[in-house]
Amino acid sequence: MSKSNLLSHLISQNQRYCAEFSSKDVPGIAGKELLILTCMDSRIVPHQIFGLNIGDVKVVRNAGGQLNSEVEKDIILATHLLNCHTIIVMPHTKCAMASMPQGVVQHKLTQLSNKDFSNFKPRMIDNAEDRLREDVKSLQNNELIDDEIEILGAIYDVDTGVVNWLNQ
Repeated sequence: MSKSNLLSHLISQNQRYCAEFSSKDVPGIAGKELLILTCMDSRIVPHQIFGLNIGDVKVVRNAGGQLNSEVEKDIILATHLLNCHTIIVMPHTKCAMASMPQGVVQHKLTQLSNKDFSNFKPRMIDNAEDRLREDVKSLQNNELIDDEIEILGAIYDVDTGVVNWLNQ
């Protein structure tokens, strides 16, 4: 699909969405008291995975569904201001961030773009389950997050749709 065709499609679909829009009065807090940190991968649709509706959940996404200082700030805000009492950190199987070392990513990006990526340092994942455990533990030990906030880890399987929960 060309860029102009894509934009036309997006505009058309938005007009259709607006004609049926009924979420005006949905509050900006998490109705199910839930926040999910997950990957930006387009195969992950948290609302569908867990049968949620608009307004039920806050979703934070980044490459790999990884905790970092900025995401941690967002989560802290959500626990205090946005009614999020359960946090799920949910990376997924077959994640590009866990599939190759940083040097390979830098080289591939350089080849694809003809730009210098030698100083580009994405946060790659050496061991997905270990990283998930570290991220969950880091949130559990964060002094700015109340002790009664439940913090869970899970890995979404992109081949089956199954959410495999981390044993705490």
